[in-house]
Amino acid sequence: MRKSWIAAAALCAFTPVMAHAAPTQPSPCIGLVLGGGGARGAAHIGVLQVLEREHIPICKVGGTSMGSIVGGLYAAGYSADEMEHVIGALDWKDLFSDDPDRAEEPMHRKDADYRYLLNFEVGYKNGHIVTPAGVVQGQKLLLLLRRLLISTWDVHDFNDLNIPFRAVATDIVVGKPVVFASGDLPLAIRSSMSVPGAFAPTNVDGKLLVDGGLMDNVPIDVVRAMGTDRLIVVDVGSPLAEESQLSNPVALLNQMVSALMAEKTDRQLKDLADDDILIRPALGTLGAGEFNRAPEAIAIGRAAAEAALPRLRALTASPQVWQAWQANHRQREFDPKLIAFVDVDSKKTFAAKFAEKQMQPEIGKPYNAKDVEARIGTIYGQGGYQQVDYHLEERDGERGIRLTPVDKSWGPIYGKMGFQLDDDFNGRSEYLISAELTATNLNQSGGEWRNTFWSGRIGGVRSEFFQPFGQGSTVYVQPTLTARNEDVPVFDGKGDKQLAEYRIRRLGGGIELGWTPAPYWRISTSIARGRDDGDLRVGTPSAYPNGISDYASLGLGLDWDSLDNAQFPTRGAHMNLDYSSYRTFLGGKVSGDVVRLVADWVPDWGLSTGRYHLLLGVRAASSLDNTNFFESQSFIGGFLNLSGYGERSLYGTQSALGRAVLYRRTGNLDAIFSTPIFIGMSLEAGNTWRDKSDVRLDSLIYAGSIFAGVQSPLGPVFLGVGHAAGGHTAVYLTFGSLLRPGL
Repeated sequence: MRKSWIAAAALCAFTPVMAHAAPTQPSPCIGLVLGGGGARGAAHIGVLQVLEREHIPICKVGGTSMGSIVGGLYAAGYSADEMEHVIGALDWKDLFSDDPDRAEEPMHRKDADYRYLLNFEVGYKNGHIVTPAGVVQGQKLLLLLRRLLISTWDVHDFNDLNIPFRAVATDIVVGKPVVFASGDLPLAIRSSMSVPGAFAPTNVDGKLLVDGGLMDNVPIDVVRAMGTDRLIVVDVGSPLAEESQLSNPVALLNQMVSALMAEKTDRQLKDLADDDILIRPALGTLGAGEFNRAPEAIAIGRAAAEAALPRLRALTASPQVWQAWQANHRQREFDPKLIAFVDVDSKKTFAAKFAEKQMQPEIGKPYNAKDVEARIGTIYGQGGYQQVDYHLEERDGERGIRLTPVDKSWGPIYGKMGFQLDDDFNGRSEYLISAELTATNLNQSGGEWRNTFWSGRIGGVRSEFFQPFGQGSTVYVQPTLTARNEDVPVFDGKGDKQLAEYRIRRLGGGIELGWTPAPYWRISTSIARGRDDGDLRVGTPSAYPNGISDYASLGLGLDWDSLDNAQFPTRGAHMNLDYSSYRTFLGGKVSGDVVRLVADWVPDWGLSTGRYHLLLGVRAASSLDNTNFFESQSFIGGFLNLSGYGERSLYGTQSALGRAVLYRRTGNLDAIFSTPIFIGMSLEAGNTWRDKSDVRLDSLIYAGSIFAGVQSPLGPVFLGVGHAAGGHTAVYLTFGSLLRPGL
């Protein structure tokens, strides 16, 4: 650590500028206590800005939760202004999401986004159903702390930082505070802010650690024990809720915890000496989760410190002492040496080889935090990891990366649920309940077995086994079995009146061979064999007889998916082009060639600060030789698929649909924890035809809709009204993606 003898002396004996004070009079060691409070803790930065302006040198610092982040960065050499810049530049929404950019996730993970599944996962382990220990695992937060504190990568004793530092966490098993005075600095800070239920706890040295605020939210005792003479204490804790706000069990539970924390804090504050200084920024109703209001909190912190200036100025140091303190208080120099090796800790993962393979390209390159984080994002995006951490390590004079992947503690068998509802308020409604059960890491090559179950308009099960050719391989094979029943309506040629309804029983299987050279595209080939058995449920049997169709096919598929979100996308594209050749082999009894195209594009035009988005979509299908069997049929109708028509009310061997959907997000875009609400409209044109010779531009049907959409806990919910040429009008209530994928 670079520290001159002047700086060392200054840290031990500060000399404040005080009236009539002797120049040689030893200055007190000023300890800084930074309390927890979530986003309210940004006020600490404002307090530090005033302390620096007034030349008040901090000798020791300790913090809890957000206070540990600010205190740790300050101890590592960041100035208050540098921290304000860091806080202002953070994408808090992204930080509180573990998943990497969706465009970088592997294709077989993206496929799940089109199966109407909720983004909540439960696991099955040792005979019990297990849920994640936190809404957020803290993957991105820990990587951010590693990047910000990279200059301290080889500091293990926190007394060796520019300012000696302590972070406070809670051992949730024994209910006692844990004070970090040494160890892994980023991990210590991350442990200190593991808010129960929000952030998953950390496991350090066999202790399960959560937010330190539960036991010591304003760690006055910790900083005083470090050997300080005077304390500056900043309390940013949230006030207790009013009686009118305690209207549900969650609010009552939160109030109970807050009351216990407040009682412990009050006891600590009673121990303050007369010459200690307490600063309580007037943060009012600023919530602990409102990180988007950090600049406001910083300003409030500055104002609170300004109000305490009459007492604070008594601690101002002499110019010489302040200059020496400043010379010492800067980030340590960091040399990004070449990465000579990558070691993977395989104790907590079954997929160590995949992680190692993904990180290998960094060997021989100078260390670059963003490049390393991007590769870790790719590893984490595989979906089987709870956390992928790393730290730098020196061995035999060479520097390398020690990678620590940790498999999900609630795995390796995972379950998800899904729900879909369509109601046109005209006597026709359909629902679909989905469940998916996935077993991962079934072999050393990363095999996965996924089973999907349906109930409702579709009933049945689909089972598929995804087998890469080695961990991290871009080539895979996937056998599939399907047994499902589906209700298929039959309308008249104009789509006005339902004439019949079939229950199609489908039994089939196949195998797919695919190659995914990049996370956003895939090429595949497949062979399939199956039977469709149509059982008339509604209608006249003489006009609509039962039927059986045995088929066998060879397929070729091309997929592209760079959408940032599969529900309300703001940029990227999704395209699926599929060619199936049905032939009389393997017992098949139909012949024909069918081509299907699904394409959606959301241009990133930056319209009006990100509120407005335009989705351009195309759906097209053709039975190239007009062969008419169930697998060659295409269906159109419903919300955003010729709005105004009923669901799947138009069908034929030829189909085309083009649409433009403009939607606007309302409310505060900066809010981190909010319910996104959208309003939008669509223009659509399309039709279906029974024969290729019937396809003409002048036979296109034009339609449009207006709608409101909400990103609810059950997925996107839309309420809209659509109208199509010919007097077709419908009101829709539907659960499902804006893209309206088929199953």
